[in-house]
Amino acid sequence: MTTEDFKTPENDPIEPATAAPQKDERPARLRGAGAAIALALLALAGAGGAGFLAWQQQQGMGALDARLAELDSSLKAQLADRASAASVQALSGELARGLAGQKQSIDTALAQQADALRAEIQAQQQALATLRGEVATQQQALDTLRALTGRDERLWRLGEIERLLTAAQTRLRLLDDAVTARLLLQEADRTAAPLGGEALPLREAFRQAMGGMNGSASLDREGLALRLTQLAEALPELPLAKFEPDEAPAAPAEGWWPQAKAWVGSWLHIASRNGAPTTARQDDALKGATAQLLDARRVLLARDTDKARALAQQVLDTASPRLDGKDARAASALEDLRGIVAQLAQPASAAVDLTPAFTTLRALRDAPAPTATGGE
Repeated sequence: MTTEDFKTPENDPIEPATAAPQKDERPARLRGAGAAIALALLALAGAGGAGFLAWQQQQGMGALDARLAELDSSLKAQLADRASAASVQALSGELARGLAGQKQSIDTALAQQADALRAEIQAQQQALATLRGEVATQQQALDTLRALTGRDERLWRLGEIERLLTAAQTRLRLLDDAVTARLLLQEADRTAAPLGGEALPLREAFRQAMGGMNGSASLDREGLALRLTQLAEALPELPLAKFEPDEAPAAPAEGWWPQAKAWVGSWLHIASRNGAPTTARQDDALKGATAQLLDARRVLLARDTDKARALAQQVLDTASPRLDGKDARAASALEDLRGIVAQLAQPASAAVDLTPAFTTLRALRDAPAPTATGGE
C-alpha cells in the first residue's frame, strides 16, 4: 500500500482545470505526512498483532508441551500401575497356586486321618460287638444259674449242710479234731438258719452234738509223733549214768562152788564198773528204747493211743535209770518223754454221735418244700 491509495478527488491533478491557488500546497504536504504516519502506525499495529499472535502461539505451544508432558507422566504412571498390577496378579497367581497345593496336602492328610479314624472306629465297634456277645453269653449263663439257684435254693442249702456235716464227722472219727468239727457244725447251723421253721429239728441236733464236744480236748497226734521222732534221734547221744542200778548183789550160796562163782562174779562185776561190759549192755538197752519210740510213733499215727502210751512208758522206764539225770539234755529228754506219756494217758473224749443229725437231714431233704420258707 502506497500513498497513492490514500489520494482524494481534491488533490487529484486531473480533476477540473481550475487549480487551486498557490497558497494550498503546505497543508497538502501535511496531509501526506499524516497519512504516512497513519500507515506506519497501521503497520506497527499489524506487527504488534502479529507479535501478539506469535506470543499467543508460543503460549499455546508451551501449554501443549506441558499437556504432552502431563500426558507422558500419566502414561508412564499408568504403565507403572499396569506393571505393578501384573506383578500383583502374578504374585496372586503364585499365592493361589501355593494355597491350592497346601489345600490339597491338607485335604490328603485329613482324608488319611479320616480313613484311619474310620478303621479304628470300625475295629472298636467290632471289639464292642464281641464284648457285647461275651456279656450276653455270661448274662445268659448267670440267668440260668440264678434260675437254678432260685428254683432249688432249699436243696442247695441242704446239700451244703450235708457236706459240712460229713466233714465234721471225718474230723472227729479220723483225726479226733473236736475243735474243727465244732466250727464245721456252727457253719452248718448258719447255713440252715434261712430255711426257717422246718430246719429247727436239724439245728437242735447240731446244738446237741456241739454240746457233747464242749470241754473235750483234741489229741495232737501229728505233734506227738514229731516229738517221739526227735526223742528217738536224740536218745543214743545222751550221756549215760556211771553205774548200772538194775544189777543187785546176789545172795551168798552154800558150798565151795557157789562161793567160787560168787567170787569170780564179784571180780567180774568190779571190772565191769570200769568200762566196756556195762556200757555195752546200756547201749543195747537204749537201742531197744529207740526202736520202741519209733514203734510208738507208728501206732500213734495209726490211732492206737493205748499201745502208743504203753510203748512210751516202757521207754521211760528203760531210759530213766540209764541216763545221767544231772545232765541238762538228758533231763530235758526225760521230762519231754514224761509229758508225752501223760498226754497219751489222758482219757479219750466222749465220742460224739452225729447220726441223729444225718437222720434229720435226710428226712428234711425227702420232705416236700413248704410254701413259705424263711428267706434271706
